[in-house]
Amino acid sequence: MTDHQAEQGGPVQGDAASDGSAALARALREMTEQHRRLEMIIDGTAMGTWEWNCQTGQMWVNERWAQIVGYTREELAPITPETFFRLVHPEDLARSNALLREHLEGRSPQYDSLCRMRHKQGHWIWVQDRGRVYEWDAHGQPLRMAGAHADVSDLQNALEDAADMRQRLQAVVDASDEVAVIATDTAGVINLFNTGAEKLLGFRADEVIGRVNPGLFHDVHEVQDFLRPLADADGRLPTVFEALTAHAAHGTWSHQWTFVRKDGEHRQVRLSISPLDSGTGQRMGYVGMAVDITPLLEVREQAFVAAEKFAGAFNSAALGMALVSLEGRWLDVNDALCGILGYTRAELLEIDFQTLTHPDDLNTDLALVGDLLASRRDHYHMDKRYLGKGGNVVWGRLSVSLVRAPHGEPLHFVSQIQDVTAQRLSGQQLRDSEQRTRVTLDAVADMVLTLDLQGQIQYANAAATRALAGEGATPLTGSQVQEVMELTTEYAPRSPLDLAVLMDPDSNAVDLHSDLLLSVGARLLPVDVTRAWLQDSSGQVSGAVWVIRDVTQQRARQREARHLAEVDPLTELSNRRGFEAHLQEAITRVARTGQSASLMFLDLDNFKPINDTHGHLAGDAMLWAVATVLRNGVRDSDVVARLGGDEFAVILAGCSLRRARRIASDLLEAVRNLSVPWSVDRLVVGTSIGIAAISGGMSVDAAVAAADAQCYRAKALGRNNVQVEAPVHGGPDPLDLGDGDLDIESSEGGPG
Repeated sequence: MTDHQAEQGGPVQGDAASDGSAALARALREMTEQHRRLEMIIDGTAMGTWEWNCQTGQMWVNERWAQIVGYTREELAPITPETFFRLVHPEDLARSNALLREHLEGRSPQYDSLCRMRHKQGHWIWVQDRGRVYEWDAHGQPLRMAGAHADVSDLQNALEDAADMRQRLQAVVDASDEVAVIATDTAGVINLFNTGAEKLLGFRADEVIGRVNPGLFHDVHEVQDFLRPLADADGRLPTVFEALTAHAAHGTWSHQWTFVRKDGEHRQVRLSISPLDSGTGQRMGYVGMAVDITPLLEVREQAFVAAEKFAGAFNSAALGMALVSLEGRWLDVNDALCGILGYTRAELLEIDFQTLTHPDDLNTDLALVGDLLASRRDHYHMDKRYLGKGGNVVWGRLSVSLVRAPHGEPLHFVSQIQDVTAQRLSGQQLRDSEQRTRVTLDAVADMVLTLDLQGQIQYANAAATRALAGEGATPLTGSQVQEVMELTTEYAPRSPLDLAVLMDPDSNAVDLHSDLLLSVGARLLPVDVTRAWLQDSSGQVSGAVWVIRDVTQQRARQREARHLAEVDPLTELSNRRGFEAHLQEAITRVARTGQSASLMFLDLDNFKPINDTHGHLAGDAMLWAVATVLRNGVRDSDVVARLGGDEFAVILAGCSLRRARRIASDLLEAVRNLSVPWSVDRLVVGTSIGIAAISGGMSVDAAVAAADAQCYRAKALGRNNVQVEAPVHGGPDPLDLGDGDLDIESSEGGPG
């Protein structure tokens, strides 16, 4: 370019370049902001997201996608469509695949599937999975697809519960053919007419649902008399529906009415109307329940004449007496019965005997009533419990007979009731106490034994009998405890405890053991044993109660908790806490046996640039690879630990410094030859290793400091080499096989 051209074109081109750079910077900032907002939106919705390369099958999911099914992304890796197929419920997989195929073939705008997926903990969750293809090739074939994945278990379960509830309610309504149930919307149009309503009114459900107002069923003259006082200032009368629902606007309202059947027959009914509101309080309609009381009114009319004849004897009797309808309602009661039950006469006439009968006695009473109605007996007697007004239980000796019409039709019952509460109370209290205790002990899962001081079993609950004698075995009462059970400890499972010592009130043998085992057949069951002492009337110890609890799961959880606390989650090696525990065990073992042991410290070289250049995922991959090399490079009995960051340690039990040096040299070479593929690069590291001897008298901190000092020395001498502390001269190492001197090897040829 000439000077003139530079003079003419330089500034223009410079301005254009500057403008282009500014535009590019703005575009990058906008893209970064859009990406940030998108991530915020996704995080805010708690949605799992996924991307799928339709051609290669490769998939990517965010962490939330894995969390929904209880995993991490690392646990699911590598993530492919097969991962999804493996987790989806077999009954849902074909439908989900069909929906996916329909979208991939362009026959649906998006893929939308509701399916069940197995959670890591074993249960099924409902997932709504949506996505669509966003990139197609020139031939119209799908290239890339993305979507979202949401946990909708709560919603799906609620929908299923609601459907079940609707079905159950409909079944209950249809089964109540002795009660007419009629429901309407807020405008009065019928939308429910059960079989009881069909039976009472003679109409079919399809004749009235969606077509008529329930006012159709009322007697016209009776309704006019009812509505006349409700006229407004202009003389306008409300409709039957308006008047009735006004009374029921804030709760159930009951009234006796005359209903007119389809065939013109009049029936007397007791009608109760209640409002129907949604869960949000919005009024949806009303429901009316009508009971045909025509037969009851006829019986009452007939009974009136008979009642007049024996009213004097009825009212003056010392026994409680009652006339009871065939449905169980009190038609009349005398003063004695009111005194027994604590109700007034008016209160008793509003309820039935079923309401006042103790639930445990009701079925027996109703069965005997059925025998009377079926003419299988003329009368019956029974002792039964009534529920008094004050919440008390009243025992009554009941005698019942049935009054029939001249043609044999049953009319009503006559009942005589004698209060026998006082006679029953003392004996029943004792029996109830014994029964409750026995049922309670048989219901618990713990084994319960009652023993005398000689070890003879006085009582064993169901759990103890099953565990110690087997299912269906005879009771253990009278057996010696030593004959039916054996206790050992996890520390000495082959050495049974002397159970006679456990019968000594002054012995704390049980309290000293937190690892008891109960021998059950061929297996040993982890248990806890609790003792309580029984005393006689003089205060002397006469026996004991043992409670033996199965703690298998508790101890398993304790072991699992210890494992989780002592394992590095990335490499699955021991963490620093686990390492220190193993190191203390190694020091103790050396002190006890005199056996050699060595401690190796490893610090990775050139690891930080991997994190800085390729990110922490790449660093994690390298740490996992190094952990695998270390794990495979030592014996199963050796302990490999990750102390944090890129620091590792190896406890070599029964290993001299010379042998530890050879192992370290092999590990040094293995790590140096390690190559981890990452994107288009291959990641490599080196390691500096320091070794120190473990002696019996040292502390954990002293052992760590000795090995760490040698590792620091290896770093200072150029890295990627092994340094071993000078041996303590005092005698031959029993594991020193004389295979070379103690010169330090270095992969870089540096001094040892």
